[in-house]
Amino acid sequence: MGLLRIVSPSSIAPRHGYLVAILLFLACWCFSSTALAEDTKNILDGMSFVGENGEVGKRLAEYEDEEIVFEKGLFTSVSCEPYNFSSSPYNAEEVDGKIHFKAVTESPTHGKITWTGVIDGDEAEVNFVWTKERWYWDIRREYWFKGKLKQ
Repeated sequence: MGLLRIVSPSSIAPRHGYLVAILLFLACWCFSSTALAEDTKNILDGMSFVGENGEVGKRLAEYEDEEIVFEKGLFTSVSCEPYNFSSSPYNAEEVDGKIHFKAVTESPTHGKITWTGVIDGDEAEVNFVWTKERWYWDIRREYWFKGKLKQ
């Protein structure tokens, strides 16, 4: 009995068919899971919330109105647009009937803002941290936003 065994093509064909069927099943399952994840990732699209924001621990200023917008998979802070903070992709998931989201907006001149929030019905509560690194000192400030669904 040698180490090399001659196998006829007719004995390979049935196993090859099973392998193809298994691979097709796995491919369909993976693509359907990815599509489902894409559908739930942008569950806030079309929603906007208006309200007030302020720096944690400081008195609210009169001009601290804010609108946050979710559209086409992107998160936008309207009050941050004048500072060149661009819209950015957001991630969202539903947990216990509430939608939790995260986003990071960046400005070429003013640094980065990391947003984490919870949408509960028509109300949004968001915490965000503005950071800007400089060679002589870094800025890190924490803010909050509370708003209602824009009608």
